[in-house]
Amino acid sequence: MKRVIWLLVLLCGACGHNGGDNPIVARQDSAVRWRHGQTIVALGTSLTYGFGADCKVFPFNRSCVLPDSSYPALLSARLKLPVVNLGVPGATTRDGVLRMREALGHDPALALVELGANDLFQAVSVADARANLVAIIEHFHREGVAVVLLNFSHPDMIDNTPPDHRLQNQVAEALVYHRMLGALAVEFGLPIVDYIFEDIWWREELMFDSVHPNGRGYVQMEENIAGGLNDFLAASELLL
Repeated sequence: MKRVIWLLVLLCGACGHNGGDNPIVARQDSAVRWRHGQTIVALGTSLTYGFGADCKVFPFNRSCVLPDSSYPALLSARLKLPVVNLGVPGATTRDGVLRMREALGHDPALALVELGANDLFQAVSVADARANLVAIIEHFHREGVAVVLLNFSHPDMIDNTPPDHRLQNQVAEALVYHRMLGALAVEFGLPIVDYIFEDIWWREELMFDSVHPNGRGYVQMEENIAGGLNDFLAASELLL
């Protein structure tokens, strides 16, 4: 069973103030309201970029013409809608904040946010990562863009990680990041895919290296995401 939390999408608009400093929160339907020409943006790390699959390996081969197996490309093919891949290897939540103008320039109706893994590995405090994610969510909401969170960590990940893996030195932090993302989903009323690595992590045939899936692994990741968001996508009339 895919580990997914289903919540209504509540888009927060800073339309004014009610007494103190708290903005008025405008409730929206759980379905995305689309205009012709809008897109889905996927803001994330190398996991969104698709590193480890097809042509997306070091050293880069400019003559490589293999199909793109990143989850945004596969999701775009499934939905028959433009999904803009804004994944950058090494990106942190702070980088996500700095790329908001670029993301909004694609006129998105929906943003898939996969950030936090590099913050964990770079020892960014959970408080700082959370503050950056709040800034990203609130900025998208001010522009009327729905947000979905994609969680990279999960207790099952720890259970399936080899003892010599670097993640074993950050078990407590990884679990705190997992809880933090879940709590943000509750706080802002966001759908969240609770574990994008489900049925992938540390299965040798699906991993490119110690942290990235291979092409087959990304196929499974896209299935995790699409399956996890099935009700949300159906409500938005995005499933063919």
